[in-house]
Amino acid sequence: MSLLNIIAKTQSAPTMGLVKKHLRALVSFDTTNPPRNIIESGIVEYLQSQLHDADIKVTDYGHGSVNILATKGQPKYLFNYHIDTVPVTEGWDTDPFELHEGEGKFYGLGACDIKGAAACLLACIEAGLNDYAVLFSSDEEHGNSLCVTSFLKDKHSYQGVIVAEPTQAKAVLAHRGIVTATAYFEAESGHSSEPRALKENSNHQAAYWMVKAVEWGEEKLNHQYDNLTGVCLNIGKVEGGIKPNIIAPSTKVTFGMRPLPGNDVEDTLVELLEDTHLNNSTVDIGFKAPSLPACQSNLDNKALADALKLPVGSPVSFWTEAALFSAAGYPSLVFGPGSIEQAHTANEWVLKSDLEKVMKQYWRILSHG
Repeated sequence: MSLLNIIAKTQSAPTMGLVKKHLRALVSFDTTNPPRNIIESGIVEYLQSQLHDADIKVTDYGHGSVNILATKGQPKYLFNYHIDTVPVTEGWDTDPFELHEGEGKFYGLGACDIKGAAACLLACIEAGLNDYAVLFSSDEEHGNSLCVTSFLKDKHSYQGVIVAEPTQAKAVLAHRGIVTATAYFEAESGHSSEPRALKENSNHQAAYWMVKAVEWGEEKLNHQYDNLTGVCLNIGKVEGGIKPNIIAPSTKVTFGMRPLPGNDVEDTLVELLEDTHLNNSTVDIGFKAPSLPACQSNLDNKALADALKLPVGSPVSFWTEAALFSAAGYPSLVFGPGSIEQAHTANEWVLKSDLEKVMKQYWRILSHG
């Protein structure tokens, strides 16, 4: 047995006390996105101080997109955590930036999504790890994933990637892709007493199309992947018109879809536009990203879960950056404490029992126990 392995075997296993300490610290940093004041929050300095004896590389892409890559020893796998959170929503009963404990739960902004998972890894590092690679990124909630896409421009030798998101301490091997778009409708403005208003009005055009789009989405409910059904079409925002007695001259409809795993997101968008006769109109594509798995078979992700000896959960509807790692050719899975039902909500919480499960799995995997 090598000296490094002997040292690793003599380290004390991490405790929930360490997890709580790190989670309290992580929650205290305001990393809401927007306004994306990641550097100003102090979290980067905190993470650097906790990554003991690691080779640390901080890359600031500007506008709140920051990567902190820490490598120690000869790690096989990369662990990825986004450190930004959604903004504070209405309805909090406590200070969202102060960790609260009760009824077997930890409450705080990001406790579930996904600072709890990051605290588990930091607890393991403090307990003593000799081989690990971790990428903390800061713009997942912004919706452009510049941090991860920039990181993937370089080649890496990882045998697999574990992306932390709320999966109730089970390995998720598949999830939907995502694409957002904005459709524009135009008309010649005029007095609302003109008969042409009924069909030419841009708001009316948009309404006709939205009805057809919803019907298209209903037809897709007969498409299935494991436990997932349909394409999750959602019309999120409609803007148009001036006042009731003016024919609306312009309307824009912003919508999104989450195609089933294995379906190309752009092909699905084209299908919608063609089937609803909007393919000759102006449509701008916003954020788009593949499903998990992306360019590889689900078997690669299953092999990774088997190698890590992780319990496997069902595919999920929400999107994660694991899809980007998958598209770059790395076997990838999603694994973390908490449930997506608690993410992005007031009084966000994570079960202590989930944190303990994930902490123990991290320690087993990374300490070669």
